[in-house]
Amino acid sequence: MEFHRKNWHEKAFDLANRGISLDSLGEHQAAACSWGAAAELAKAHLRDDDIYFWIMSGYGAILIQCQRYQEAIEAAKEALDREAQLNQILSRMTLARALYALGAIDGAKFYFQQIYDMKGDGIFAALPEFEHATLKDLVRFRK
Repeated sequence: MEFHRKNWHEKAFDLANRGISLDSLGEHQAAACSWGAAAELAKAHLRDDDIYFWIMSGYGAILIQCQRYQEAIEAAKEALDREAQLNQILSRMTLARALYALGAIDGAKFYFQQIYDMKGDGIFAALPEFEHATLKDLVRFRK
């Protein structure tokens, strides 16, 4: 059984890494397909494995690049709790970006605030596409 599980793990990891490579080449749609295949494999065989959460957060992030916001939200929610345990913010970034793009500003503010609470002023580096003034309007900054 362990061989079978490891085999699925390796396949999912390879698909996700292919997605990363394609994204770095600017091939966002192809990257989303590769990440999507990794996500389907992980859903079917790796739900109890840490790689499942890594794949789902990465899948959500690439879906933002493809403007597939509702799907990005669904993928990111899968990894949200596990990422909080690890003090990671990728799923929160995906949720904030997707909700903001969809015009759900109050929902986006909730995740922008969580990112700020976790990373402080690192929010500016984490979300470079947003002007500082925009982020300041979305987040309650500590003095």
